[in-house]
Amino acid sequence: MRIAIMGAGNVGGGLGAALAAVGHEVVFGVRDPESPKTTTALVACPGATATSFAKAVDGADVVAFALRWDAASAALVDLPSLAGRIVIDAMNRFDGDPTRSTTHDLADLLPGAKLAKAFNTIGFENLTTARTRLVPAAMFVAGDDPDAKRVAMELAAQIGFVPEDAGGLANAKPLELMVRVWLALAQTHGRGVGFALSPS
Repeated sequence: MRIAIMGAGNVGGGLGAALAAVGHEVVFGVRDPESPKTTTALVACPGATATSFAKAVDGADVVAFALRWDAASAALVDLPSLAGRIVIDAMNRFDGDPTRSTTHDLADLLPGAKLAKAFNTIGFENLTTARTRLVPAAMFVAGDDPDAKRVAMELAAQIGFVPEDAGGLANAKPLELMVRVWLALAQTHGRGVGFALSPS
């Protein structure tokens, strides 16, 4: 698949490298394709390209948002309609309305897009190492659109996670808050720590 990743920072770069490693075509949508941050992401993601936000989504099968929320508005302004397109939200926000996730705001700003929340509950370093973990980490996926949820879960499995259906879009905010738990655990166990489910 051709996957457009909005943002080439730690999360965007890690997600892009992981997806490229399993055969996907990755294009980064960025404000400055020649910035040091973008260059670093491209070096770690052989075969990927970088262009403007609007050009990156052209022809993309999936659009993933991996920006700081305060930088997302710059990307959204220039985007064409994403109605009917699969959009994965990998962002977190801890300020603003405590009842709304970034995914809820994307739903308002991208009418008609098929949304899922994923790739936001573990440190970015683990995105490229999921396949080599001693115990596979869970990747929680929330969303109301079945197509978006299915694709997000398939991508999570491909890069080495155990995809877990975390329910509807109402659970996107709890998934953002899980990062606070992950950060606390990382203080004790290191940033390689991840969540895993234990069957009864």
